[in-house]
Amino acid sequence: MTEEKTSDDKIGTLIQRAIQIVEKVPEQYRLKAFEVVLSKILNFPLSERQEKREKEGVVGEGFEGKIAEFAAKCNLSIEQLKSIFDFQKDKPIFIIRGLGKSFAESQVLVSRYLLAVYCEVYGKEWVGLSPVLAEHGIGSLDNLAQNLQSHTDIFGVRGQGKATEYKLLDVAKGETFGMLHNLSARAT
Repeated sequence: MTEEKTSDDKIGTLIQRAIQIVEKVPEQYRLKAFEVVLSKILNFPLSERQEKREKEGVVGEGFEGKIAEFAAKCNLSIEQLKSIFDFQKDKPIFIIRGLGKSFAESQVLVSRYLLAVYCEVYGKEWVGLSPVLAEHGIGSLDNLAQNLQSHTDIFGVRGQGKATEYKLLDVAKGETFGMLHNLSARAT
């Protein structure tokens, strides 16, 4: 009986942890996020998570939780989201290639997706996109500022020249999450 109670206590603690993780997720996504997070926690015990984090150098205890929250906001499973992004410890890598019909369109789409991930998973609201996009091989970046600044309904801009940083505006986040949901079909 004592062993059973201890097991129930552990499960109760895990449920409370899952509730805390999804607390800030918008209401319409909270139940799905809770299911994903709880499933992940129950199927991947704490000792194994700690060991895996130490081996892989994952960014903090809440990193997987932030990925799960972001997946829920996009109405995706974690696996579907990971078919779009490789979540490294300090940056996301966008996996899908060949978006858009032009360099300009590719820059806008990939910038939008990466800014969403940087904000939601890595906690970085403002990001210098030139080096990030260069790493992703998004064509010539000569017109990046012009291409992104022509979308004032999507991107916020601060700074000048090489110090220019961008953020995804709140009004564009919901649509971006939906676009990522649709993009997951292409990734699978």
